[in-house]
Amino acid sequence: MKVDKILSNYYNDRPKYSRTVGRYWATDASNIKKGYLTPELFFEPKSIDMSGVRFITTGQAYEDMLTKIFKEQKVDVKCQEKRVMKINEEIDLVVKPDYVFPDFVLETKYPFSMVKENTIPDRYKDQLECEYFAFQKPVYLGVFSTPFAINFISYKPSPRRWNNIQKTLKTFHEEVKKLEKERKNVGDVNEENKN
Repeated sequence: MKVDKILSNYYNDRPKYSRTVGRYWATDASNIKKGYLTPELFFEPKSIDMSGVRFITTGQAYEDMLTKIFKEQKVDVKCQEKRVMKINEEIDLVVKPDYVFPDFVLETKYPFSMVKENTIPDRYKDQLECEYFAFQKPVYLGVFSTPFAINFISYKPSPRRWNNIQKTLKTFHEEVKKLEKERKNVGDVNEENKN
């Protein structure tokens, strides 16, 4: 039995959710800024390499166990609660933190690179900012470590970051709309040429 193949199939062969112009996820903002998500890649299903599969599986295993413990201990928490925020008439931002407690939000990560003590890495800040604005509660980054532990790091909201996220999404949205229109026009021309 090839476990790597099974893991890869689990993440890469299941149906991908379809992207909709105007509907973006909290994690998209930082991916757009870093160039990982471009208008050209917006509709393309992303394949995950074996290294990525291992990272995702590790984090998911920690999160799944914590969720199981919370449920069995009847902790007052909602897991993966989804909120959709209107950025403008055309843009919805989907925010889905790992855990929403009555008084705070917890987003968990198992980083494979070092995290300075009580410092939130930049790569997580946009997601945490979106979670703050969606739920209007204090937000914490929960950093898993081995043996099992969670270090809670408080996130400090930033109106400037929130404005930059909205600006990034609006600019990206316009680029995606333009690309979608161009692709539709090419498709219409190709269809006419067939006739």
